[in-house]
Amino acid sequence: MALTGSRSTLLSTGLPLFLIFLAVFSGCAGPNAISTLMRPDVYRSDERVLHRLKPGETPEMLAEKYLKDRRLAWMVEDANPKETFLPDRFVVIPLVIPNRAGITDKGYQTVPILCYHRFAPSCDSPLCMPAGIFEQQVRYLKENGYRVIGPEALADFLDYRKPIPKNAVMISVDDGYRSVYDVAFPILKKYGFTATLFIYIDYVGVSSQAITWDQLRELKREGFYIGSHSIAHSDLAKQKKDEDGKAYLARLKREIFTSKQIIDEKLSQDTIIFSYPFGRRNQTVVSLARQAGYKIAVTVDRGSNPFFTDPFLIKRDQILKRDMDRFASRLKTFNYYPLE
Repeated sequence: MALTGSRSTLLSTGLPLFLIFLAVFSGCAGPNAISTLMRPDVYRSDERVLHRLKPGETPEMLAEKYLKDRRLAWMVEDANPKETFLPDRFVVIPLVIPNRAGITDKGYQTVPILCYHRFAPSCDSPLCMPAGIFEQQVRYLKENGYRVIGPEALADFLDYRKPIPKNAVMISVDDGYRSVYDVAFPILKKYGFTATLFIYIDYVGVSSQAITWDQLRELKREGFYIGSHSIAHSDLAKQKKDEDGKAYLARLKREIFTSKQIIDEKLSQDTIIFSYPFGRRNQTVVSLARQAGYKIAVTVDRGSNPFFTDPFLIKRDQILKRDMDRFASRLKTFNYYPLE
């Protein structure tokens, strides 16, 4: 069907003729053509946006555009069925931040943090995780809808600033063994996950078993976060026999302050998370971690973390056993109120 006329002619004839034109056009072209012609790309209210998806657009891009934070892509994903993410379909972007603390009438959200150390094809030590078992665990997270978050998101949650996904979990790896790069990294990348690494400075690059600064930079580019695990991995909670009070305090400041300064310089970042070596700390150590500029710090005390957790006493579960039932039991993302 040929279309004739101009914008000025259309306006001079008035709205009734325009409606007749639309009716005739829709009869010739069909409902899809007329709906495509008339639909805007964006509808907006105070609470949400309806956005018509363009080829190549991702939830991360939409979160950046409308929520000003790519890390909130999960909010876009959770608001839409998977089949919605096709070109020319409308997707919902919620503008109102949901329950920041994850509190409901049945209980409240908690964040489990998994703690690993080394990886290898096969292992004898409980601190070493076999690659095959680790892949089973990561696959379990993926297939059961868990989302891995980093320290920034956890800090925002604990500070009651931003929500996190319902099934949020952190994966952390201590010490800085090269196996996190050689073994764990490919597995995590395969399933679309990252991890938070805690390194102690004196170990980086010292042998073929240790991770290097270049490898850490690569992992950071891939979305991993690098936190501090001190300079020498010494027990910060205990004064050494040859230390007086002044020497002990100087060691603590070097382990806590200087490690952050070195990582900040090497990786061009503001390191926000500290891992107490062996999980040990006292009130002086915790206070110095705050003064050094960290926002959060982790222990190896077992348990999961609600929003009211002390940000400098965050719990982690060391994954030492290899059975999947025990692993699944560590993934507590919600705490129910006790029944009366």
